[in-house]
Amino acid sequence: MGVTDSSVSPLVTVVTPAYNVARYVGEAVDSVLRQTFANFEYLVVDDGSEDDSAGVARAHAADDLRFRLIQEGHHGLSGARNIGIREARGRYISYLDGDDRWHPRFLERQVALIESLPSEVGAVFARCRMILENGTPAFLQRERPGSYDFDDLLIKNNPTRSGSALLIKKSCFADVGGFDESLQFVEDFECWLRIAAGSKTPLFWANRRYLVDQRLRPGQITKDRSSSDQAILQFLAEQTPKLQRFPVGLAYIRPAVMALKHGADNEITEKLAASARTAGLGELARTNWGRQLLFWDTLPPSGRQLVRGIQRSAREAVKSANRKIRG
Repeated sequence: MGVTDSSVSPLVTVVTPAYNVARYVGEAVDSVLRQTFANFEYLVVDDGSEDDSAGVARAHAADDLRFRLIQEGHHGLSGARNIGIREARGRYISYLDGDDRWHPRFLERQVALIESLPSEVGAVFARCRMILENGTPAFLQRERPGSYDFDDLLIKNNPTRSGSALLIKKSCFADVGGFDESLQFVEDFECWLRIAAGSKTPLFWANRRYLVDQRLRPGQITKDRSSSDQAILQFLAEQTPKLQRFPVGLAYIRPAVMALKHGADNEITEKLAASARTAGLGELARTNWGRQLLFWDTLPPSGRQLVRGIQRSAREAVKSANRKIRG
């Protein structure tokens, strides 16, 4: 088990926000403490859990001196992450959500990458493998490797995909502040865009390696998306005027398709889709998400309901198989 001298500042601070994740947090803790890169401190912030998340995390950490449990009232994900920023002694901060897990070489490869890049790079992120609730691999999230500026991040709709995928210079938070605790949705994306727009190290860089397992849990796609879609619509209206290199409509394509797939034919969905269409037919036809939007545009209301029903049935079948394997 790795041990570091607590009098020496670690290079990396790892923060796990934990809220009612007793079923999974042991795997998260194990994946951190098994890292091949050892120069880190590990903070688990128990965000007022009503289950035994804190006890499970403590049991898995045992006597590892890098581990520290911080127990607070329930502040939400952004609040727990901000506590980690305030407590961090490392030059870099990396978050691992309590239901996700890392490849053993996550920190090794991410630290090596960021230290090999130009000084204006403030964060690096790895590719994610999506896993079912029981840990079974499901599919891969593939984003192009290389540099991302503000425009790239916005039109790609947060290509980091998971807060568990990043290694960030602590100085980025000193430049622009932490996570906005007033936001219920897109809180991580909003923070990354602030870093890209206002920090001294504004670039993000994508690692080509798959180093994160992001868990798909029941209920993550809500039945009523109206609140989240409205928040995304407002968020994009605030952010897209800052684009300098791309048409505004590109930033709306993926959110519009997600609203069409998982939501309903309401005013919010139509506003997202209408804004996406301003990118033009040629731009839409060039990308997979754009072609999906064009497909939905061909469907009458009854056809859309039919497709949504088929998709819901497929998701329920996956959940049922997941529960059987877990049982």
